Amino acid sequence: MSVDITSIDPYIRQFAVARSLLPGAGFAWLDAKRDAAIKRFGSNGFPTAKVEAWKFTNLNPLTQTTFHNVVVPSQPALTKAALAPYRLTPDCHLVVFVNGQFRPDLSALDHVPDGTRVVGLGDADEDDLHALIAPPSVAADSRARSLLDLNTAFMNDGAVVHLGRGAVLDPVQLLFVAIPDSAPLAFQPRNLIRAEAGSSATVLETYVSLGVGAYWTNVVTQIAIAPNAILRHYKLQAEGGSAFHVAATSVRLERQAAYRMFAVSLGAELGRNEFDIDLAATDATARLAGVTLACDAQHLDTTIRIDHSKPRGTSSQEFRSVVAGHAHAVFQGRIRVAPDAQKTDARQSSRNLLLSAAAAADTKPELEILADDVKCSHGATVGDLDRDALFYLQARGVDEADARSILIDAFLNELIEGIGGQAARAYFRRACDSWLAKGSRP
Repeated sequence: MSVDITSIDPYIRQFAVARSLLPGAGFAWLDAKRDAAIKRFGSNGFPTAKVEAWKFTNLNPLTQTTFHNVVVPSQPALTKAALAPYRLTPDCHLVVFVNGQFRPDLSALDHVPDGTRVVGLGDADEDDLHALIAPPSVAADSRARSLLDLNTAFMNDGAVVHLGRGAVLDPVQLLFVAIPDSAPLAFQPRNLIRAEAGSSATVLETYVSLGVGAYWTNVVTQIAIAPNAILRHYKLQAEGGSAFHVAATSVRLERQAAYRMFAVSLGAELGRNEFDIDLAATDATARLAGVTLACDAQHLDTTIRIDHSKPRGTSSQEFRSVVAGHAHAVFQGRIRVAPDAQKTDARQSSRNLLLSAAAAADTKPELEILADDVKCSHGATVGDLDRDALFYLQARGVDEADARSILIDAFLNELIEGIGGQAARAYFRRACDSWLAKGSRP
């Protein structure tokens, strides 16, 4: 496969300069991992549509700009008051990153409960570093992972959330704030969430911009959930309109572990949320849901890979998209059931609502079933608003704009109401309502 040298050379040169300044520099094993990662990135380049996992997402708009990786910390002026609109609750535990750098002065970690540890990557110990660079939980073509390799090479900050045995952390918010510069910046956060046996946590990732301009967030999150632990993992991607957001989340569940995920994607010029979930032990449960809200010329991609590696695992996927203007939404969901993963119960649904003739949605469900005693299903729909329902509302005095909003709200509400916790439901309800007020035009 030919590689566009002009798009990758700037990052290889940047790495050569930054290598000795990155966290963990001096650990020979980590230096070697970073070197191997940048070498793979140099060999594979940016993913193209020839790579199956990226067939619906063209990264040309991203590769045509050279982004400058933030390595030396800066301190853009920012107040806690400016962050208030983005907080989950006024009193939640808060970890703030500005342009990819941990900001203790803006964070709220004074009352983290016993048995938990929440720190920035700069305070990670060697055990944390090993967990941070663990391989993804689900195998894939290395060419599809080249942006993860780029993150491995450049990772220079992020959150480490470690719950000890039986600990409870409810909730903690990881708030990533971008303040664009005149030069396009690249942020490479690397997050780690470890839930020991019997622990429970709610973790919210939020990505927002406080300015106008091009930047790129390339984030990797590693999650390990031990036996009988529960993680509620929420994410709001509300990056700036000229931004790029690429995220890879890897989750490994042990015996009777539970993972609950809900994600809303409504920001960025081009965004991709990628989740790899391995139900690696018996009786594990993963429930994933999410909403994509795309307008203008946005391209927003959700890609899910779930491996049922052991018996009696349960997984569900419920994703919905609302697409307006010339926007494009993508959903790819793969379920693999290993030969000995009997009694698996796996479900997947993708529903897409198009609000204009120029809007587009691609959906690609996949089932790979290698066991014979399973219950697996998938379904996908793409369509526009129900004309009969619109007529019914308008016949009763509701104007067309309000009637459209009512139907779109009903389409989304079922998923939002399924979010655990009143504060999280209200948070995502506000985000969706704000988009509906300005983005639901045809």
